Amino acid sequence: MEYASFLVMIAIVSIAYIEISKLKAQITQLQKQVNELCRLTNHEQLSCYTISDELKELALHLKNSGKETEAVKKIREATAMPLIEAKQYVDRL
Repeated sequence: MEYASFLVMIAIVSIAYIEISKLKAQITQLQKQVNELCRLTNHEQLSCYTISDELKELALHLKNSGKETEAVKKIREATAMPLIEAKQYVDRL
């Protein structure tokens, strides 16, 4: 009986993990869409990844100094932006 209840618990946890992973992926996709809409409508202050003018200047300075990796790191630390998006942001500066 204990073995069966253990298997049921493992199944429930596995299903919950899969569903949570799907929801995280959906949220990430929605955040990207909202951020893109904010960018296209010039309302970047509403974006999930709002970047202050000071941080933008710092990232631009680091990029121009040949420290692009450091610029990406600073953007990610301040905004929790995914690596690829932070790299694309720095590339657009």
